[in-house]
Amino acid sequence: MTAVVEVVEVSKKYGYLWALKSLTVRIDKGELVAFLGPNGAGKTTLMRIVATQVRPSSGTVKIFGQDAFKHGEQIRKRIGFVTHESFLYDELTIEENLLFYARLFSVSHENSHDIVKFLDLKRWYKVPVKRLSYGLRKRADIVRALVHSPDLILLDELFAGLDEETCNLLVGYFKGQHARAVLVSSHSIEWAKKLCERGVFLNKGEIVQDTQF
Repeated sequence: MTAVVEVVEVSKKYGYLWALKSLTVRIDKGELVAFLGPNGAGKTTLMRIVATQVRPSSGTVKIFGQDAFKHGEQIRKRIGFVTHESFLYDELTIEENLLFYARLFSVSHENSHDIVKFLDLKRWYKVPVKRLSYGLRKRADIVRALVHSPDLILLDELFAGLDEETCNLLVGYFKGQHARAVLVSSHSIEWAKKLCERGVFLNKGEIVQDTQF
């Protein structure tokens, strides 16, 4: 079976700092995997490389069996990426943002109705994003990332700054996504274990443990 993500001997250097060192990891379809570790462990760098936003200094990255940087544009159409920075437009409502991103991917925004309902966003649907709390904005940004039904979902620091209700909603939703691969980076082992089946622990740019929860 072709891996959804295959990272082989990947290193990334920023100036004199090695963010990743000869890192190798494979993720298959249907896996829910957490990248865990302290600040500076390399979690976000690894997520951004898998998202094809950052090129590694060395090593190879294949997504869906293709070279991630030779076929980046094609691959990005199959990825949903959520970071701590929102990609929503403040002046637009949730509905208007979803319409915009649906058109960008040439899909119907109606694809997102089920997750809007699941994440309890319907009552906020016509509210400008700038008026939403951090937790509601995060939920809306996740819907934005899923509007095109991606095959690979990347959630960088998913649980950071979120209340328990929102965390539980997200765990409940993503546990049902077995047709996809879901990668989560987090400081919270507790929440990562509730969502994911596997934990990859990083420290100083290296994998120190890869284990089933």
